[in-house]
Amino acid sequence: MVEHTSEPRDPWAGYKRCLENLPDCSHLLILQDDALPVPGFTDVLPQIARDVPVCLWMSAAPANAAARARRAYGKQRYVPLGPAPFVPLVAVLWPRRLVNDFATWAETAARLTRADDGNAARWMRQTRQEFLIAVPSICEHDDFTPTVKGGTRKESKGLARDRVALLLAEDARDYQW
Repeated sequence: MVEHTSEPRDPWAGYKRCLENLPDCSHLLILQDDALPVPGFTDVLPQIARDVPVCLWMSAAPANAAARARRAYGKQRYVPLGPAPFVPLVAVLWPRRLVNDFATWAETAARLTRADDGNAARWMRQTRQEFLIAVPSICEHDDFTPTVKGGTRKESKGLARDRVALLLAEDARDYQW
């Protein structure tokens, strides 16, 4: 577990810490502290693991990827994310090799921002790295927790389309991954 605090709030600094000092493993799960996994979440991770990062949570944004996920529901377990303006980083299962590639890219990339999801999307575009989205989502993003970056966004009481999971599974074990 990696903990990070900063003022001003800096999601990118926290995410970068997750990319350091990796354990001996084939894949790394980076799960934000306000992610709420569905039952069976950890049971299915070995089946979900791929040679590309897999986003385990998806909202109604980015819109193009959300539309692909809606069309795929019941027919496909994964859809491509990109191209997209951001990567939904609430819960991502990363192949270790790509964690290292992303961290190396971040060491020299110019003009990175505090937006971890935007920086990941920039890496995706610049390196033509594929990301997949699991269909359905197997975790929820706690919408009652204020956004990490702070600012003036008010809590949406569970109604914000950009924070509520699209096509949420009741139990991850109910699907063939």
